[in-house]
Amino acid sequence: MRRRFYLTLGLLVLLVSTPILAQETLLGHFGGQPGGKNSGSGAITLKGWALADSGIKRVVIQVDGSDVGAALYGKPRPDVEDVFPSFPDSSASGFGYRLNSTLFTNGTHEVSAKAISYDGTVLVLQPVIEMQFINNTSILRPFGAILNPQRNLNVYGTCDPLNPRRRLTAIEGWVLDLGVETNDAGVGYVELMIDNTLPTGDGYNTRANCTWNASAGGFTSCYGLFTPGIERLYPFARDAPNAGFRFVVDVGEMIRNGYSQGHHTFGIRAGDVSNQVADVDEWGVTFRCVEDINEGSYGRIESPRRGQIYSGTINVQGWAIDWEQVDRVRILIDGGFAGYADYGEEDGIYETRPGVFSQYWNYPNVFAPVWRLPGGYDTTQLSDGIAHQMQVRVIDKEGDQTLIGEVSFVVNNYFDNHN
Repeated sequence: MRRRFYLTLGLLVLLVSTPILAQETLLGHFGGQPGGKNSGSGAITLKGWALADSGIKRVVIQVDGSDVGAALYGKPRPDVEDVFPSFPDSSASGFGYRLNSTLFTNGTHEVSAKAISYDGTVLVLQPVIEMQFINNTSILRPFGAILNPQRNLNVYGTCDPLNPRRRLTAIEGWVLDLGVETNDAGVGYVELMIDNTLPTGDGYNTRANCTWNASAGGFTSCYGLFTPGIERLYPFARDAPNAGFRFVVDVGEMIRNGYSQGHHTFGIRAGDVSNQVADVDEWGVTFRCVEDINEGSYGRIESPRRGQIYSGTINVQGWAIDWEQVDRVRILIDGGFAGYADYGEEDGIYETRPGVFSQYWNYPNVFAPVWRLPGGYDTTQLSDGIAHQMQVRVIDKEGDQTLIGEVSFVVNNYFDNHN
C-alpha cells in the first residue's frame, strides 16, 4: 500500500515539475479563385489567408495532394485583422498564387493550400476545392494589363503646332501567353487601339513599328521589354522576364488631326504565335491640350511607408516632376509645416528613378527627380502609439500647388528608450 502511495506521489511531482507546452494555434481559409469559380484555364489566380501564434513561414499550393509551389504571403487583409488582432501579421495575412493549369491534364483536380508556421506546425486549409481545368489552343489567348498612364487620367498634348516643346504620352504594360502544345506559347505582337480602333499610320504595332527613339524616351511600339515584377508573378510563362510593351503617342497632334478633347480609350490587343487574338486591357483617359491648363505635379512618397512603426530620426524622401518645373517641395505632418525638402540637381541630389524616366522622360529635371527632407525628421516631436499623417505638396514655378501623396505612420520612441 505504501509502495503504491509513493508511486502515485512520484507521478504527481513529475507532472507538476514538467512544463505543459502550449499547442500552436494555426488557422486560415483557402478561398480558391476570386468569385468562387470552380473551373479555369491557363494561369488561375488563387487566394486565401492564414495565421499562427509563431507566424506563418510559408503557404504551399497543392494539386491532387502534391506540392506545386509557394504562394506569395503578406497581402493586406484588414477583415482578418478585425477578427484576429492579436496574431502576428494579422493585417497582412493574405496569400495569392498563380497556378499554371496547363501543366495538368484537362479534367477535375483537387486544389488545396497548406500553411506552415515557424514552429513547424502544418495545416491544410479548408476547404479543399475540386476544380475543373480546361485548356486547349483556342482558349489560351494572350493576357496582361496596361500600367501607365493611370486609369481615368488626363493625358496632355502640345496642341500648338508652332511650339517645339512636344508633350508626348507613353502607354506601358505587359502581355503574356500560355500554351499546351509544342511551340504554342508566346506573344506574337501587341497593338495599341484608340477608341476600339487600330489607328492608321505607323507606331501602333510592335511587330511592324518597333524602334529606338531618343526623343520618345527609348523604345517605342515595342514588345519584349524587361519586366522583373511580372516574372515573379508568372515564373512559368515563356516571355515573363521580358513581357513589357511601350507605345508613345502625341496627343496634341491627334487632337489637331480630328480627335476631340475629352474622353477616349487606350486599348491593348495582342496576338500569340498561334494567331489567337485577345483584347487584353482597356483604360479610359481624357485628352487635353497642355496650353489650356496647369496640370499639376506628379510624384510619390517613398519614406516613411504607410502603416510602418518608426522611432528616432527618420528619412523623408520621394520623387516629383512638373511640366512647369518644380519650385519647392513642402512637407506637412499632422497639418503642421515640417520643412522644405531639398530637390534634384539644384540641391545636389542626383538620384535617378528609371520608372519615372520611362513615363516622364521629356519633363524638366527628370534625370534627378528625388526630393529629401534635409537631416530627416525627429519623431520624438510626435506622440507615441498613434498614427500620424504626412502630406507632401509640390509648388511649381507658376505658383500652383499639388498634393502628390499622403501616408499614415506610427511612432514608438518609448520602446527604444526603455529597452
